[in-house]
Amino acid sequence: MRTAGLALAGFLAAAPAWAEFTTGDALVIGNARYGETVTAFGPDAVQAVARALRLRGQEVEQLANGGAVAMQQALDGFVAAIDEGETPLIVVLSGQFASVDGGPVLRPAGRETSKAAGLSLAAVLEVLAQSPRRAFLVLGEAGEATALEALEIPEGVTVIRGPAAKVAEFAAREMAQPALPLEKSADWYGLSLSGHASDGLAVLTHTEVRPPSEAEQAAARDRIALLDETAWQRAVESGAFQAYLDSYPQGLHAEAALQMRDGAPAISPAEAEASLALDATARREIQRSLTRLGHRTGGIDGIFGPGTRGAITAWQRQSGTDPTGYLDAAQVARLSKDAAQSPAPSVPRPRRASNAVSAAEAATWNMARGERGLRAYLGQYPNGAFAARARVKLSNMQRGSGQ
Repeated sequence: MRTAGLALAGFLAAAPAWAEFTTGDALVIGNARYGETVTAFGPDAVQAVARALRLRGQEVEQLANGGAVAMQQALDGFVAAIDEGETPLIVVLSGQFASVDGGPVLRPAGRETSKAAGLSLAAVLEVLAQSPRRAFLVLGEAGEATALEALEIPEGVTVIRGPAAKVAEFAAREMAQPALPLEKSADWYGLSLSGHASDGLAVLTHTEVRPPSEAEQAAARDRIALLDETAWQRAVESGAFQAYLDSYPQGLHAEAALQMRDGAPAISPAEAEASLALDATARREIQRSLTRLGHRTGGIDGIFGPGTRGAITAWQRQSGTDPTGYLDAAQVARLSKDAAQSPAPSVPRPRRASNAVSAAEAATWNMARGERGLRAYLGQYPNGAFAARARVKLSNMQRGSGQ
């Protein structure tokens, strides 16, 4: 299971860094803001559900009030985090649903009116079908939900439906309780159950985690910061600052987002930079200047990706200007001047991790396929860097085969 997460509000306080060593993956999307209408299952509910699942050892992608692109990116991140044999797979979607030619979709939040731009439930179900009898789709309905009547459920997938407010309570409480029969807990909230629903079926069966190492905690913080930076770039480019605040209420750019939401300038920072028409040579020079001043860009390639945007933001914050992640003409000139006056690059040399994995162990783990490969790895490295993960995978295999 690879570390993933699109909108981890509250950073590590809301997300245990040891989620990498658990048994399943989850996606939580709550769209509550539709124009002037605000419904149940907004940012607070999304965070509550995601936190409850993480505390039970699930790795969670979460998004509040997402647009069409953001929802697809969240689904892609969820899919990317799934490793073979990991269960359960849990997807919680809440908001307004619409029907299009391809089937029901979750409508994007905001003022977007195109139903076709929504998140396809057929695509979500196709992913869940990879884990029959241990795959769960939870749908919170805000308003009419006639579109969901046309939902075609693959064999082995369980679908739970009901009002958004009830689903928010259920998902954050009973659903996250290990070994609690799903039929009983769903009935408590008046939720409907369809698809796979065997006797005694529970969403979570057990939790297996281990404390994180310092390197893992650092990696988790870096990942969250990168996701925050990417979300901020989308907000600056589209002007959707409220959407950024919904997903990152305590994010790196929360203060700037509040200011720009309440009094956005006539021209956005992204538009100001675009007006400079910086070519690849100019962009590489900017990256060299940032690197010389001690800000890592992730490479000097003329491409302003998340690494460069983060470096620009750090330099702006250090220089006392608005940390937008985008440059105007005056800032480009000042950056060049600052770099020219800097005596030498101040990028710190990376420290070697104290718990670095040996090449032999890494090779053995990469070749560990199936039960035999996992046992062979544990035989050689019972206390290795991947030992806990190997034991979790073996436990999943044994449960799946009824051993």
